[in-house]
Amino acid sequence: MLKKRKLIKNILFTVVGSVCYAIAISLFLNPNNLAPGGASGIAIMTNHLTGISVGAVIVIINIPLMILGFIKLGRKFAMGTGACILLTSVLTDIAAFIKPITSDRILASLAGGAFLAVGLALIFKTGATTGGTDIVIRLLRLKYKHIRSGTILFMIDGVISLLSGFVYGDFDVALYALVSLVVTSIVMDIVLYGSDEARLSLIITDKQNVVVKKIFDTLEVGASIIDAKGAYSKKGKSIVLCATTKQLLPRLEETVLSADENSFMIVTSANEIFGEGFKRNMEFY
Repeated sequence: MLKKRKLIKNILFTVVGSVCYAIAISLFLNPNNLAPGGASGIAIMTNHLTGISVGAVIVIINIPLMILGFIKLGRKFAMGTGACILLTSVLTDIAAFIKPITSDRILASLAGGAFLAVGLALIFKTGATTGGTDIVIRLLRLKYKHIRSGTILFMIDGVISLLSGFVYGDFDVALYALVSLVVTSIVMDIVLYGSDEARLSLIITDKQNVVVKKIFDTLEVGASIIDAKGAYSKKGKSIVLCATTKQLLPRLEETVLSADENSFMIVTSANEIFGEGFKRNMEFY
């Protein structure tokens, strides 16, 4: 039953994500000559130069990448990503027959970037990608694990966006494409990870087991126990380490006090947290 629900969820995310992707490309970005990096950016420029449909170019670009992906990353990845590439390409070409929503490049870059981010994020949540530079990054990280994927991806997409200035003979479009790229990055993080407002709580208590059980039962979040010693009393104490979202913090405070009213709690901001309930270390971006 659980596998069936997951399958239905993945199919729904893939379809909705592909629709958002197609809307971004065909109704906002391509009609305004905005190439937001990646395979889609190259496809938009190729469409301008040759007249070949954006969807067809995306498929052509991804054929050699998919072969490498199948060899290096496995059948499951190749099948999922291949399905997403075909679906987004077909929907992008179908959406191209619809009248563009706006000819204002500022609005197009903002709305196009947002729709593209939502589409990509939903597809990423299924464990697949839309191909292009996403596959390149994954392949590079097989050998160069120290490379920060986000940095390389932004550099590659940035170069493609700047290249559009030469293709169209208008560097305004390149700047608008970069705006779209930034919007895509910001919105995609929000969709994938939420607001990313995290709090790290250090709870000093003599009733660590009671506190931890209460946190588990009430909030269903994880915690760790660290052995410590009071600097003045020299007595052994425990520190319960717990990471929560900003929104969940008030409930954590109430839960801890209900378990041990004499507990001492230190709360600090956490810039980034990776793991269950927070950011996954999705370095394939």
